[in-house]
Amino acid sequence: MRPRIFLFDIDLTMIRTNGAGSAAMEATVREMLGVSDAFAGMRFAGRTDRAILREALTRCGRLDNGFDRFCTEFEARYLHHLHRELAVRNGVVLPGVPELLDAVAALPGARLGLATGNFRRAAEAKLRHFGLWGRFRDGGFAEDGEERADLVAAAVARVGAGASHPAVVYVIGDSTHDVQAAKAHGLVAVGVCTGECAADELWAAGADLVFPDLSAPDDVLGRLLRLADG
Repeated sequence: MRPRIFLFDIDLTMIRTNGAGSAAMEATVREMLGVSDAFAGMRFAGRTDRAILREALTRCGRLDNGFDRFCTEFEARYLHHLHRELAVRNGVVLPGVPELLDAVAALPGARLGLATGNFRRAAEAKLRHFGLWGRFRDGGFAEDGEERADLVAAAVARVGAGASHPAVVYVIGDSTHDVQAAKAHGLVAVGVCTGECAADELWAAGADLVFPDLSAPDDVLGRLLRLADG
């Protein structure tokens, strides 16, 4: 049997933080730059933290050639605010997610990984808060690039390292960015309508399968396996 890699997005695919991440980003930029509306009107869904920060700094006229240095300092401060926001916002693990992860982990040759626009340490903070971090082998993160396709490629390389045969790779996420990044690499794109994108948007982006949510994990996994085996 070919190995299988399942790469999960985090926010609005597996968990809902009720705005902890965006609130922490706003607090961090306000602390660093004294700007209170840097993210006003911006869409965060499916984008990497680096891409979000680049747009915010451009909009407020603060982008310069020290962007990488800014991101390094931002991440350290952001984590402090993120832990605080996670503690007070009553976020949740979305229905069916723990059971689906358990079912995938029980498959022979299956590997669980992440494909998330979060910085690595932010991803860890969020998933540790909800008791999910230890389930994943590795992943692709915001540090791997500003485009979603870059972090998906990094995730495949890390999670699939050492596999004896080419793997079937599923990318599971709630946004059109997740779907498009998967298709850019010829991977199986799985859309979940638990975020801002409707089913028709996910299908139009090229999804191979679309689910309303992950609350029926046996059905979800069965359809994923049949799709690849067919």
